[in-house]
Amino acid sequence: MNEILVACGDVALLKNILGQLPPNTFKPIATKNGGGTAQKVANRALVLAIVHAELADQKAGELLKELKAQQPALPILLLTSSNPPSNGPFDRALRYPLPGPVLRNAIKGMVKTEEEAEDLDRWKAFYNDVKKRLARAPKQSYYELLGLQNGAPHHELVKAFDKLSLHFHPDRYTQYQNKKWGKALYQKVNAYYKLLTQAYGVVSDRRLRSLYENALSRGELRLDPEETNIADRGPRSIAESATTNKGRRFLKMAQTELAKGNQQAALRNLQFALSMEPDNRAIEKKIEELKG
Repeated sequence: MNEILVACGDVALLKNILGQLPPNTFKPIATKNGGGTAQKVANRALVLAIVHAELADQKAGELLKELKAQQPALPILLLTSSNPPSNGPFDRALRYPLPGPVLRNAIKGMVKTEEEAEDLDRWKAFYNDVKKRLARAPKQSYYELLGLQNGAPHHELVKAFDKLSLHFHPDRYTQYQNKKWGKALYQKVNAYYKLLTQAYGVVSDRRLRSLYENALSRGELRLDPEETNIADRGPRSIAESATTNKGRRFLKMAQTELAKGNQQAALRNLQFALSMEPDNRAIEKKIEELKG
């Protein structure tokens, strides 16, 4: 459980603050004094310090400065019985007493929960993975971009692209664009997915694949986008070929099964999707590919 420091010289106020903390979330370390407190908690993994301006030894200012100087940086919430100052060695200041929900919302805005921190770490790892893939891309063939050996057969191309689409289709990450890290992530994923669609658009087309095989034999890793007319085209993932919500649901299920290697299950879901959209040629073509 995350630890937080709560410093307040008035015992009644201190108990009130402790009672207003989010339940079952933090382990509070309470103190009435400021002198020496920063040194005592220096080696603790604190996620927040709540300091009331009126401490028993009148050393709130000293405590704030010492906490602010510690590394890594510790978020500090200052509580005061008068109008809160606009700046100082703290991250936020509030007039106290105040309602419990207001205090809890303030704490929530300053502290990342363990789950949020883990999520952020996962997104960071994913972002770094995409960056590395983009850095390797200029030295890779279209086949290698799809994670395959040069000259891989068509059914392996289909399976590889469907699996990659599950993880790198930009639509999966549009919802995070309002976040600072999410915008950068979306841009990287979008750039990488464009490379994947260009690669698949060439090697999955008989005519273009023949041209590309000749180019590879000359040591050329790319075809001229103007010659192939695939600069902005590229194929879509299976689910994007749907025209109805019910059809899209079954196509997504088929895409997931393909990524797992369950070809028969994927085929069944494709057939269900086709029953919802009997005139959808893209679904028919996918079924023919799997049966072939």
